[in-house]
Amino acid sequence: MRVLITHDFFETFGGAERVTAEIAAAFPEAPVYAILGRPSVAARMGISDRVHTVLPGSSRLFDHYRRLAPLYPRLVRSARLPEADVIVSSSYAYSHAFETPNRARKLCYCHGPLRHLWSQTREYASHMRGGTAARLAFNAYMGPARRADRAAADSTDAFITQSPFTAKLIERAYGRNSQVLPPPVDCDVFRPSYQAPDDYFLFVGRLVEPYKRPSMVIDAFARMPHRRLLIAGDGPALAMLRERATPNVEFLGQLHDEDLVHAMQNCQAAIFPSVDDYGLVPLEINACGRPVLAVQAGGTLHTVKPGVTGQFLSEQSADAIVTAVEAFDSHRYDVGYIREHALERSSARFREEIRAAAERLLGIPQPAVTPMPARRALALAGSVA
Repeated sequence: MRVLITHDFFETFGGAERVTAEIAAAFPEAPVYAILGRPSVAARMGISDRVHTVLPGSSRLFDHYRRLAPLYPRLVRSARLPEADVIVSSSYAYSHAFETPNRARKLCYCHGPLRHLWSQTREYASHMRGGTAARLAFNAYMGPARRADRAAADSTDAFITQSPFTAKLIERAYGRNSQVLPPPVDCDVFRPSYQAPDDYFLFVGRLVEPYKRPSMVIDAFARMPHRRLLIAGDGPALAMLRERATPNVEFLGQLHDEDLVHAMQNCQAAIFPSVDDYGLVPLEINACGRPVLAVQAGGTLHTVKPGVTGQFLSEQSADAIVTAVEAFDSHRYDVGYIREHALERSSARFREEIRAAAERLLGIPQPAVTPMPARRALALAGSVA
């Protein structure tokens, strides 16, 4: 079975990159293609010897690559890939549009349809700089961009996704059904220390507005000077966030796993204010034995157990974060119960099922268990939501 793996951007090492690394581990001989990527991120994913990028990785391009969004659909379609039997894409943007000269079958692990096109259009438009002219340009871009994205989805043979929430988004945007296979948590890397936690709260994620909402957390802690906040991550909003932050906020930058795990193990709790399609960070925090304070929307509806693995914020606001942090009591949580919740999603099972899905697409008989259909998963998830 000749397999190609495609991804969007290896800009920073986040949840999508962890999933792509697991897909690469499931297909150890498969080359990996992306639009743009940093060698340091590829090395952390363990794919340095087989990664190829369409664009060169210059620092100037990384600083401004989001502005090239209108060009990416055509750029991806014109990319030269070798022949293959199946393309396995790990896509949150454009990588499901890659094709081979022999029209290989296409299996997409979809992290969610492009947010600024389908699910968070108003939020992105409201944060856009440039006034009326920029908004008019954005509106003109939307129609062609949606058509190109829908065409890429139509050319995809099968979708797998991470949660019932993203299954709904895929059905709404593309009119397609998908199977639910939760992203894996590496519970060998993310593990508890079983020591008393330190006095700080933790935010982990890409520093992107308006998606991840780190500014909301910073604004909340500006009103709690007696509380400490540590921020782990990097991204285009970093400079703005540094200017906004009060002295009780510390920026850790992009951490390697050892330092990231240490930060997770020793926090009072992690704060997760964004509406993510899935959200791997809450489960990584749980694997380290610590609870999470999360907005009650999106993927966290299916990954957070109130009172057991964390609490839901009453709303997506700085006020709600202040209320949750001030009321937080770490003694209410049991490290063992939190850890057990994360252990339900192992890397080994994920690799087996993603490989089985590719084999089924090619008609290769194999005995692996079929991932849960989205509608069945939605029914089972009702009690969690």
